[in-house]
Amino acid sequence: MKNIIVMSGDIGSGKSSVAAALKQMTGYDVIGTGTIQRAIAKRRGLTTLELNKISQTDRSIDDEIDSYVVETGKTQDHLILDSRLAWHFIPTAFKVFLSVDPVVGAERVFNASRNDENNPSLEVTLENNLKRQVIEDQRFQKLYNVNFRKYGNYDLIIDTSFTAPEVIARKIKDCFDAWLSHSSYASLWIAPRKLLPTQAIKGFTDKLTNDCIQENQAIDVFVCNGFIYIRDGHKRTIAAHKAGVDLIPAKILTEEPSDELSPRLSASKIANDVTLPMLHDWEETLGFKYTMYPEKAPAGFQ
Repeated sequence: MKNIIVMSGDIGSGKSSVAAALKQMTGYDVIGTGTIQRAIAKRRGLTTLELNKISQTDRSIDDEIDSYVVETGKTQDHLILDSRLAWHFIPTAFKVFLSVDPVVGAERVFNASRNDENNPSLEVTLENNLKRQVIEDQRFQKLYNVNFRKYGNYDLIIDTSFTAPEVIARKIKDCFDAWLSHSSYASLWIAPRKLLPTQAIKGFTDKLTNDCIQENQAIDVFVCNGFIYIRDGHKRTIAAHKAGVDLIPAKILTEEPSDELSPRLSASKIANDVTLPMLHDWEETLGFKYTMYPEKAPAGFQ
């Protein structure tokens, strides 16, 4: 088994910063998409800008990048690869996906003030990021027949929205070590404030005990329309909120809205029963605000 960590993730999820911190902990070399593009551009006698323009109409650029990643996976070891699709081309690697709240990701991109991006405001940046995300998803589906954002493609998913890169890197290192030794570990680590409840908060807060929050005790969640809902573990999530815990472990039950989580109760039905007042009660009691709510409001939403 080779010691290769491949990292993919949402726009603004901090892949470069996490990779740099992970390099300090492991001593592994880091290769990013930019490094690969520069190598190919140099080999062709082009600038990276010229290469990017050609790649819009010339599939051979994508093929060359893909071949570079495949060959890297075969010939190199002790490596961190920051690439959107490296998980697809190096299936034997430890595959990590960094997720981020869309608004937080937009804030990071906007504050970075990148010269090659037209982001005059945070609102425009968020809109641009979401459009770019859709284009990427469609492109990867068309070219490779893969669902880039399906969590099941990865060995580890970590939410980077409210946690420092060094903490994220340490969590990756710990899980990678467990993976190498064939030990168990939680495949999802997420900020409590990213989780949506499926039960009203009344009746939970007066039942909290010290054993409600245990660092390695995963809660059960499901994914529906881009949001992650608690199926079992409301008390542990509430306790984590109150204790100021950055990340809690979770197990994903399903990413398919039509899957039944109990007799005649699909994931989408459970999610649709979550009302906006229920979410507001959750926010008010725990003292925070979601950055986004489910867009398609069911009948119970007001």
